[in-house]
Amino acid sequence: MNTGKKRTLLRTFRTPKKLPMKRHSATPYILDFGIGAPVRLELDLPDKTLSPFELVPHIYQITDAMITQTCKALALSGNTVQCGPGCGICCNQLVPISEYEAVHIATVVRNMPKGRRSRVINRFNQGIARLDKAGLVSKLAQAYTRDVHDQHKLLDLKKHYWRLAIPCPFLEENSCSIHPHRPVACRQYLVTSAPHQCAALYSSDARHEVVIHPADVGGALASFSGEGLAHSRALPLIFSLLAERGLLSQSPPTLHAHRMMNRFLDLLAIGFSRSN
Repeated sequence: MNTGKKRTLLRTFRTPKKLPMKRHSATPYILDFGIGAPVRLELDLPDKTLSPFELVPHIYQITDAMITQTCKALALSGNTVQCGPGCGICCNQLVPISEYEAVHIATVVRNMPKGRRSRVINRFNQGIARLDKAGLVSKLAQAYTRDVHDQHKLLDLKKHYWRLAIPCPFLEENSCSIHPHRPVACRQYLVTSAPHQCAALYSSDARHEVVIHPADVGGALASFSGEGLAHSRALPLIFSLLAERGLLSQSPPTLHAHRMMNRFLDLLAIGFSRSN
């Protein structure tokens, strides 16, 4: 989607006054995504140090604000996003997520009621088993560990994954059962073409029209060290539960929440904003 003249994604930051007996206080940010009017967003950041894992829900808020602006711009140009409840074709794709989101997703699963948790874990295990049978587990692990910037190799693996038709473990009745907690890749993946055309993904006659947002929040999150830019670290969503323990053992840097969010927004603006 052409968004016209590019404007740098900006933010203004003000530390809230500290009030006694309150752990949280909303911090106002002004975000300019280069489309539409700047957005005022209140982030309920904790007044303490935290790790990038704990920043994820707040980054989801920023992602949603950007998507809202994108959808408004599309509507003004006569286009409409066709995605919605009951349209789960895209949920059979390989979904790349940041390591921070993998831990977030594992935590969501762990906090589910026992019966539902068992069903979801079983779907994860079934998906891994099918990947293993197809010889993809080791290939995916290697690609997302050492070759994450090799787009040709990743595309081949995504096509193979798609042919296996492994539904997302959270897909229920063709809808996302953890919609508020879904990763950035899922939030950003929108189409303006007819939903049924998504079934032809990766085919020679594919006609689906994917929306391009003014910033790649997922890429920025995968490349965020907690302090600044780092080597991209991503993995398929289906590996989240397997990877959780190893990821938590890495001891990422901690910063005060406001400072860490500031640094993430700087990274997003400088390295992952787009003109189209």
